[in-house]
Formats: sequence, C-alpha cells, structure tokens
Amino acid sequence: MAQTMRAWFAVPGPEGAVFELRETPVAAPGPGQVAVAVRAAGTNRGELIRGAALRAGTAPPSPARAGTEFAGEISAVGDGVNGWQPGDRVMGRAVGSYAQSVVAHQRSLMRMPSSMSWPEAAAIPNVFVTAHDALVTNAAVRHGESVMVTAGPSGVGTAAIQIARHIGANPVIATTRTPAKVDALRALGAHEVVDTRDTAKWVDAVMRATAGRGVDVIIDHVGGPMLAANIGVLALKARLVSVGRNAGRVGDCDLDEIARKRASIIGVTFRTRTPEESLACSERFAAHLMDAVTKGALKPVLDRTFPFERLTDAHTYMLSDAQTGKIVLLIDPR
Repeated sequence: MAQTMRAWFAVPGPEGAVFELRETPVAAPGPGQVAVAVRAAGTNRGELIRGAALRAGTAPPSPARAGTEFAGEISAVGDGVNGWQPGDRVMGRAVGSYAQSVVAHQRSLMRMPSSMSWPEAAAIPNVFVTAHDALVTNAAVRHGESVMVTAGPSGVGTAAIQIARHIGANPVIATTRTPAKVDALRALGAHEVVDTRDTAKWVDAVMRATAGRGVDVIIDHVGGPMLAANIGVLALKARLVSVGRNAGRVGDCDLDEIARKRASIIGVTFRTRTPEESLACSERFAAHLMDAVTKGALKPVLDRTFPFERLTDAHTYMLSDAQTGKIVLLIDPR
C-alpha cells in the first residue's frame, strides 16, 4: 500500500477556494528532485488572492496542493541529484509545501544555517527571493540610490528593507499605516518610516527625505490606492516595481508624469514565469545573498506560528494586517 500523508488543498467553491486538509499519497522524487520531510511552511497573501479567484467551474477544475515555501530535512533524492543527501536541513520554494512531505527541484534548495530554527528558515525563501528579484534583477538598484518599500511590515516588505539597506541604498524609506510598527521597521534598516494614512503628509515626508528629488525605486505592495502618489514621488529615471496589489489593482496613472520623468513601471509575478525562470530567481538570490543570511546580516522576520491544522486561523490573522513579517505553519517541528 502506498504511503500517505496529510496535505492542505485549495478546493474550488462558489465563493472561491476553500482550504481542506486531506490524506494524499507521498510522492517520490524524480530526476533532479528531492523529497523533503517538511517541518515548517511559510504562508503568503498571494495564496488568498489566487484562492479568491478559484471558483467552482473555473480552471483549474480540481483541488490543488497549497503552499509555496518550506523548511525541512531531505528524506530521499532522485537520480542526478548532486550535493544533497538525506538528512540535509534545507529550505526552498515548491508548490504543495503545506504538507508533511514535498518534492522540490534541487536547484530550488538553500542550505539552512545551523543556528536557525525551522520556522525561521520557512520565513525566508519566498519573500527574500521575491524581494531580491524586484530590487536587484528588475529595478537594478545601484549603491546610493533611494528606495521606498510600501507596506513595509509585510513579509516581502521586511525582506526588501533589509536587502535594500544591505546593498547600499540610501535612504531606504518604508511606509506603514500603523504607527506601532515604526520602530520595528527602523530596526530592520529603514532610514525613514512614513505613515501613509494622510497622502499629502507622506508625500511631503518622502520628498524631504530625498532632498526634493524623489525616490529612485519604489517596491510597491499596495497597488491602486497609492499609484498616483507613488508616481508623484518618483525621481527622474525612477523605477516603480509592482510586486503586490493588496489594496486594489486599479489606480490613477498620469502618463505625462511617467513620460516627463522617463520613469518605468515594472510588473513582477511568479504566476506567468516558467519553472526554469522561477528556479533561476531562487538561484540568483542564493548566489548573491545566502552568505549574508548565514552570517546573520539578513534575518527572517517571524511574527507568529500556527499549528499545521490551523491554516484557516493563520489566514484570518494574515487578513487582520496585525503582523510584521511572516506567519508560519508548524508541520512537524521536532
């Protein structure tokens, strides 16, 4: 009889996906793949956004394994795997990681620092790879350029603040609508933190922080409601990278302002990337910054953990926007 395990599935429903914990067969790794006994898995807001669109009668028509990132121990390796063996402590990105076991490509793996806990490691892969892709690959931030990270307390936000500071951006500006989170964002490396509840005030604050020239790069997770003001604070030849649109997909865009500033609006997502492109993102981050993670210069920001069975509670907490950093499921944290 095939070995089974518990895994979370996103099941299409009339009002969007319903997450269900089910028994499912344990998959064996194929060529170039490893099987990982998952100890912890990071949650991500994107799964709720995608889940809302996963309605009964739309594609995909069947339940899909949920989860994007994991930390755990390699339990088996497939043909052609080099440099990894059973027992290695790893973290990485793979679809279906809300499970007791997940199969991942060897190129997606990162070796866990020995001092790091399972939940801390699970808080790294998706947000740091995403932030690195936005800042370094797409925005091509240069030393001394100014960077603004909107929704700074978000998972990707906390990673982007640290990476921007680490690579020499100056100033690094973070935004939040929660004054109680200001000190935490400064501790992560933000030179300035602005409260975006009053548009006129935060725009003025950003212009003061950049000596009136505006910001060179915006890493945006808010979307539509901030778009017009974001364009307003861009410097000449600036880049606005749209990573998330958590507050809305549609906003006002002054195309003449974009043209005058010779600015770029860059969209990024993993939804339309090929598997090869997605793996390359993980590899670029690991090659550039895993040494900084291992040395503690870049750190996971773990807000709270939830037991494996309480994924829906984790999602509810995520939607409250109370967190700073990552929310992680504890699957088998022995």
